[in-house]
Order: sequence, then structure tokens, then C-alpha cells
Amino acid sequence: MDTISRRKFLAILSSLSLSYPLSVVAASHKNNQEASGEFPITKAVLKIAYEAEKRAHENYVGYSQKAVEEKYPNIAYLFTAFALSEKIHADNYKRILASMSTETQESEVEVIILDTKANLMKAAEAELIKIQKTYPDLLVKLKTESHDLAVISCMYSWKSHQQHQLKINEIHKYSQYFFDRVAQKIEGLKFDFHICEICGSTIDEAPQTPCNICNMPATYYDKVKWPA
Repeated sequence: MDTISRRKFLAILSSLSLSYPLSVVAASHKNNQEASGEFPITKAVLKIAYEAEKRAHENYVGYSQKAVEEKYPNIAYLFTAFALSEKIHADNYKRILASMSTETQESEVEVIILDTKANLMKAAEAELIKIQKTYPDLLVKLKTESHDLAVISCMYSWKSHQQHQLKINEIHKYSQYFFDRVAQKIEGLKFDFHICEICGSTIDEAPQTPCNICNMPATYYDKVKWPA
């Protein structure tokens, strides 16, 4: 489901002057450089990333509920999986900020829910912006302070969003003109979404190998429950 090859991905890492292997055990969430008065740019970036992922989580929850109402259970399940993935991203950022004695602002998120066809289009556009603009920009800013966990967590999110974009595009490709036909095909598929609790990687079948983003064992994947 990757949109870029591992070789290209590692090349991007190298171009950003990063030397952190994606197999680093992120579950510990420790960094020996953390201190409340350090990393001002990193803290600002993490706050931005946290707000973006929190907003995405709330949107996907709303999209899922709307899809259930419109009797698209598979699409609702897809949105539910992505909502959980976004929450993992947000929680990772919040945890790192807390370790740096920095709190997140829990402002209310405005969620605009349309019909499922329109929600798919909005989701596809939002994922593309994160892939092409948001995370590349954030990673460039993080380069100035090289906070290990912040960089790794943002890289995890970036790769995870590429998975989301690819899966959404499978549905959205022809939906602008033939949504009913595409939706009917999607509803005939069998999904079994699993989410990596470390990085938010989203796959649509039970894992057989370590996570292809953070390289943690398959046991770190949780099965996504179907929305009610």
C-alpha cells in the first residue's frame, strides 16, 4: 500500500540530514535531551501536528457516522480505521509534548459533515495536503533542532497518511461521476482493518509481518471494531 518505495523514502530521510532508523523502538517515548526550556521550534511544530491530527480524527469520526446513516458500512469502517490512526498520531505528539513539560490546547474542533461522496472527496484532498505540504514542511522545521522522537513520530504520521491517501483513492477514483457504482463495489469487499498502535499504520487485513512503517512486531497491531 506504500505510495513511494522504501529506497526513495530512505533517500528523503537522508536529504533531510536524518540518520534515525525507522526501527527505533518508539514505544518507550524517551529522549535524553528533553528539558522544559529546550526545543522551542520542536514544541511549536508538535503543537501544529497535534491540532492537525486531532482535527482529522474528529472529521473521520463524523464521516464514519454519516456513512453508517447512508448505509455504506464498508466506507464507514474505512473512516473508523483512519480516525483511530489519526488519534494515535495525535496521542504520540501529546505524549512527547508532555515529556517536555508542555501542554496542548484542547480547543473545540469544528467539524463539517456532508454526504459520504463529498466526505470522501474532502478526505482525499486533506490527505494529499498532508503528504505533499504539511509534513514535508514540518520535517524541515524539525531539522533545525533534531529532536529524535519528534522527527520519528512525524515520519510515522507522514507514511501513515500515504497509506490513507492510497486507500481513499481506490474508492474516490471514479466516485465523482459514478459514486453509486463504486460504492456498491466497495460494499461488496471484505475489509479487516488493523492499526499499529505505535505509528498508526493502517492495513486492511490481519498482519503477517512486522509493521512496514515502524518495523515493530505484528503483535502491535489492533483489530479495528466495526462502527455501530
